Amino acid sequence: MRNLVKLALAAIATVGITATGVTVAGAAPAVASAAPAAASGTEYIQVMSASVTPGPASAIARGVFTAAGQARLGDAYTGTIMFPGGTLVLSHRVARNSSRFYPAGCLSVISQSGSYRIVRGTGRYAGISGHGTYQLSLEIVAARMNGSCSSARPPLAQQELLRLSGPARR
Repeated sequence: MRNLVKLALAAIATVGITATGVTVAGAAPAVASAAPAAASGTEYIQVMSASVTPGPASAIARGVFTAAGQARLGDAYTGTIMFPGGTLVLSHRVARNSSRFYPAGCLSVISQSGSYRIVRGTGRYAGISGHGTYQLSLEIVAARMNGSCSSARPPLAQQELLRLSGPARR
């Protein structure tokens, strides 16, 4: 159980915006809207993954700009969201973190919230600035080995949902 909790907390570090010891995964095609972008306003970004294998997660942004792309939130403090024509680099700070482990089902439920800042943008997003709050939810079903929950094997299933919102200026 202790190793599974370590795995779950490492997931939190992996997602990056804390986001969260299992890697965010799942690829999505990158598509941008043709609508003109506002100069400033509230930006909402949602990152989702239901994959147990490492890789980028699906990301959708709406507000100041609307775009679909991929998120690589690979360490505990930064992440990159890649949209057509450019990227956003984010940093974050954790405010609250909780985790529960249900041994009967080998289920870990992790929740985290905090603040983020847009560190920089590239390409179409060069010069963008912004900050806000995020909420992360992560659920992991661990594999069993010899009748016990195991962190030595890949999880059977995982779902991650990361939502960010806050003011942005292009």
